[in-house]
Amino acid sequence: MLRLARYVIFATLAVVLWGSAWATEKRPKVKYDPATETKISGTIEEVKEFECPVSGTIGYHLVLKTGAGALTVHVAASKFMKEYDILFEKGQHIEVVGSKVKLEGGEDAILAREIVRGQNTFAFRDKQGNPLW
Repeated sequence: MLRLARYVIFATLAVVLWGSAWATEKRPKVKYDPATETKISGTIEEVKEFECPVSGTIGYHLVLKTGAGALTVHVAASKFMKEYDILFEKGQHIEVVGSKVKLEGGEDAILAREIVRGQNTFAFRDKQGNPLW
C-alpha cells in the first residue's frame, strides 16, 4: 500500500511539473513597453497569420516596407480581427504606433497599439500596451 501511495505521489508531481513547464513555454517572451513606443509608416508587403510567439495565439501580422527595410508588425489575435471585420491589404500605406521589441531569434518587430490607414484609426492596445482583444 505504501508503494502505491509513493507511485501516485510521484506520478502527480511529474504531471504538475510537466504542466508547469508547458504553461511557462506558452507565455509571451516579450511584452509591450511604452518606453520603446515609436511611430513608423510604410507600405504593407504581406499579410500573415501564424502562431504568434508574442501572444501565443494565431496572430494577424503585417510585413511593413519602411525606409529602413521590412519589419513585422504584430497586430492582434486573428480571431479579434475577424470578429470586427478588420482587414489590411498588400499595397496599403499605413502608420503604426507601437512598441519596438526584439524577438527571441533577434528579429526586430513592432507590437502595434494603433494603426492609421487613411482617415481610419484602429486601436489594438491601450496606452499601457494591454491588448484590447
